[in-house]
Amino acid sequence: MARPATAAVRLLTGEREPVRLATTVNILLRGLQIIDGMPCEVGDRVLVKDQADQRQNGIYTVSEGEWFRAADARTARTLQKGTTVHTQAGTINAGRVFEFSADEPMVGSDAIAIAPFVPPDIAEVAEGVESLRDATQVLKDATEASAGQAAASAASSAANAGQTAADVVTTAANLASVQAARDASLYGKGIFPTIAAAIGFGVVGSGAITAGAGGTNGTFDLAFTGGAGSGAAGRFVVAGGALTQILITASGSYTAAPAFSFAASAGLAGASAAAVLARNVEVGEYFWTEVSSGLMGMYTVAAGPVAVDTGVRASAAEVIALIGSRTVGPVLITGSVGGTAISNDSVYYWPSSLSAVDEYLSGLELGFGAVAGTIHIVIAHVDGDGTLSLVSEQTIPVVAGPSSVNPGLSILKPAGSVIGLKRTGVGTWYYTAGAIPNGESEWFTAVVPTSHTAKTISTNNGPQWKATFTGEIGTKARAAYATANELIDIVGTELEVGWPSLVSTGTDTPANYSIVMQTPVPTDGFITQVDVGADGAGVALVYVVEVLAGPTVNVISTTPVTLSSGVVPIPLSIPIEAGQYPAISGGGYKFQNSVNPQGIPAWIKAGTLSNGATVANSAQHRYEVRFTIKTGLVADAARALSGGARNTGMNLLADADPNGVVDATAIFASGAAAHPNPYVPPGSFALTAMPKSGDGFWGPGKPFVGGRRFFVPARPSLFNLYDGFRAKMAEHIANNDVLCLIADSIGHWALASNGPEHWFNLVTAFANIGIAADEPGMTALRPSSTYTPAFYGVTTSGTVSTGSRGPLGESIILADGAALAFTGAYEQVDVHYTQDAGQGSLAFAFNGGAAYKTVNAAGALALDQYSGPSLTGQAASGNFTLTAGGGPVEITGLIRLGVKIAGSRPRLRSLRASHGSYTFASFNTARLTSAIVQAGYAGGKIVPILALGINDSFGTAPATISTNISAVLNTLEAAAAPRILAMLPTRPSPAWDGSYTGGRTYDAALGAIRQTYRSRNVLTIPIDGFDYINAGAYQEGLHFNDVGHDSNALRFIEYVAERG
Repeated sequence: MARPATAAVRLLTGEREPVRLATTVNILLRGLQIIDGMPCEVGDRVLVKDQADQRQNGIYTVSEGEWFRAADARTARTLQKGTTVHTQAGTINAGRVFEFSADEPMVGSDAIAIAPFVPPDIAEVAEGVESLRDATQVLKDATEASAGQAAASAASSAANAGQTAADVVTTAANLASVQAARDASLYGKGIFPTIAAAIGFGVVGSGAITAGAGGTNGTFDLAFTGGAGSGAAGRFVVAGGALTQILITASGSYTAAPAFSFAASAGLAGASAAAVLARNVEVGEYFWTEVSSGLMGMYTVAAGPVAVDTGVRASAAEVIALIGSRTVGPVLITGSVGGTAISNDSVYYWPSSLSAVDEYLSGLELGFGAVAGTIHIVIAHVDGDGTLSLVSEQTIPVVAGPSSVNPGLSILKPAGSVIGLKRTGVGTWYYTAGAIPNGESEWFTAVVPTSHTAKTISTNNGPQWKATFTGEIGTKARAAYATANELIDIVGTELEVGWPSLVSTGTDTPANYSIVMQTPVPTDGFITQVDVGADGAGVALVYVVEVLAGPTVNVISTTPVTLSSGVVPIPLSIPIEAGQYPAISGGGYKFQNSVNPQGIPAWIKAGTLSNGATVANSAQHRYEVRFTIKTGLVADAARALSGGARNTGMNLLADADPNGVVDATAIFASGAAAHPNPYVPPGSFALTAMPKSGDGFWGPGKPFVGGRRFFVPARPSLFNLYDGFRAKMAEHIANNDVLCLIADSIGHWALASNGPEHWFNLVTAFANIGIAADEPGMTALRPSSTYTPAFYGVTTSGTVSTGSRGPLGESIILADGAALAFTGAYEQVDVHYTQDAGQGSLAFAFNGGAAYKTVNAAGALALDQYSGPSLTGQAASGNFTLTAGGGPVEITGLIRLGVKIAGSRPRLRSLRASHGSYTFASFNTARLTSAIVQAGYAGGKIVPILALGINDSFGTAPATISTNISAVLNTLEAAAAPRILAMLPTRPSPAWDGSYTGGRTYDAALGAIRQTYRSRNVLTIPIDGFDYINAGAYQEGLHFNDVGHDSNALRFIEYVAERG
């Protein structure tokens, strides 16, 4: 979008009219063609900035014949240094600003240099990003190191671990040839047959997939042909007759990439994808390899790369037991096909799940029915007399069968324990009649064991379930490593590919001589710099290539660079995708003939590179070339620096009104176009729309879109919170699940200044910006105590009283003629009510008109009956009344859905079931059942947010708190809640504590709450890690003020968006 500037203002400021597209490579200046990934049209303005002959650079108008220079960019004065131009579209350049940097160039005679424009103090931000990158890398390295050392330490002390892995592995050599080699590792790169295989290259993925057609549907083994190496394995998926997915399960060891074969899917024609190579173990990572028969050594990789022996030794079996995976369960999973439904309530165990070390249940596969349900997991210790004693139990949801695969679990099974399953009656679970395969047996107990419960052993009628266990070190290291890698992905990385300590002496490479580095890029990024040693001026070409079987190359992009005498860093901004390689071609740069002490290999060609060109492997010479490749925020900072050093993004919104009076939409849009990460300063900003859904915006400021709070992260991020939060809620949005806040007075209302300022209302409004102005469903409708429904805009008239039903055990009873009333623009208004003998009816009316709907509440007793869906037929705001007639009506819930914008995304539904002074014990089975029923009004399930505990911290023993939490979780899990979230209680002020005799036992309670949530795999939002007291976020030492509610909403949204 063009900035709102007149031609006169542009003339004075040196800003040209915006261009639609900007080039990324040298082009022919004629005809209709693809520019930056988009087709150009007659009349488009295009910034041409990448010509090999820089005299041709400038702003052109597109035509079907020869292009011509734009009227406002034809003279030296209109192209002088400092002139800027905005780009509106394109795959790479959309939203970017470029600057002319030559002093009054003579058009047609002088070179016209154009580079990215950025404000003056970008160096400060770049330095900060680099520091953040370094700190993040330290965290990642520390994670790797501690994980590797922990695995070694634990392995050396687990002398008897071999008995649990003896049937899995005998030597390290046979591990590396199957998928176990990747599973039995800390990071997918853990155990290798040789050092050379570890520090060499393997197949790690695939390039773009050409789907083909006519194939047999299913999942098949992937075959590998050609290349130089062996050992890779994988699977591929064909659906609808076309190739849809490729999964690499073992990387193998290769010096040239093999080709994929999809012949296993009969009839599949035209399918293809390129194999992507990457180093199996990167510098700084650890790996294991066999050093003598049955004994493994741990190595780390140093620059070179070279392997450095850490001196740590462990048996192969010990390593696998601690960092590997294993699967138990001999019965084939077939579901109802060949299976018989289990009808009893016994607990069935596989004895082979017994281990001598701690393990984690990471995956579960069951023979299940066509309808999803739940299964009860029991972990029991095997006592010395062979009896079983309960360790832990929990119920998990399982997907429909016949083969129900439930990955992503992390349930501890302590050493000396077995795991068993018990049906819950929700869904159908099957067993296979006859002898259990492989001569194995099963154990079972008639009930969940308590202490020293006797078991029965059987060799027939095996239940259909398999469990995958992961070693303790492997599980913990993977979790820590994943967290570090998430930070790395956002902040970015820097990779140098080539030779260290370049010089500008030696022998000139021949004309058009090409070298391709043999280090593929691990993640998408940019070549931000190439350093070249030369002794004079020259021209070279920098390439991005794919390396295919042969090896041959496929050229992705070509960028000319100018060489000069010395070792000169040349700034670049060339996109490069994961699995691609940097290369250079041209004479004049130096090499050391037959000298290469580092042994760094390259692919070479005596000529320029082109599609299909064959290259040869060589480590004979050292070439004076080094590429710098950066990703994430690190890349953004480097690209900005290369443009002339004038942008931080810190002051782009300085002119926006921080009081929220003057609309700031245009200023925000301009900021988004000028910089990838505009800083939002403190203040409130009125917008009609948020540019790019908030991509890149960050800071303490508070944008409001159409009066509704739009949250941005406090620090720069590659993701916006709106799309990030809705992405993590996507399954619930699609299934019409309802986000239900189960809470105490803080979740109820206290002490927001009004309903829209409450944190849960802020979350609901944010998730539905641009969709509908929904209110969270209400269950607190009683007209008594400090809180009344008027807080959320609902008033009463006539005689009303308080009932004892609903999610809170408190409802509102409207006597004959009494009514609920509220104002707003709602497309749907509904209630949950009690049906019972002697009840009246409820009439729904708008603006005092005739009832547009009437619900009869008389009949046999039935709780939480849903009145809808009841469309109001109204688009404008007005007054709604719900009036009882012919007798009383008990209402337990109220639903108000705003008018949905045509063509908008689906809404996120929410419900509040919160009550002042409530504890975990307050939400008994009856009340939770009511909440579960009400959350199902649109056909979905309840997604609870448990925000309780502060009231439990006064007068309730920690063990009792844990028991009460477990009771709540058991009820929710039995209802197949697809996800459970929790908000921890925050620390009250000392003054608040002092107002209670004996004070609150906050820390003891918090410990019990956290431990229980952790043991039950509840996603916990750690708001207890924020100092609400000194941040001024409390009204009176315990309940949030508006600042606290806003902070709470931001923390909830950001945590779910990033980790939910």
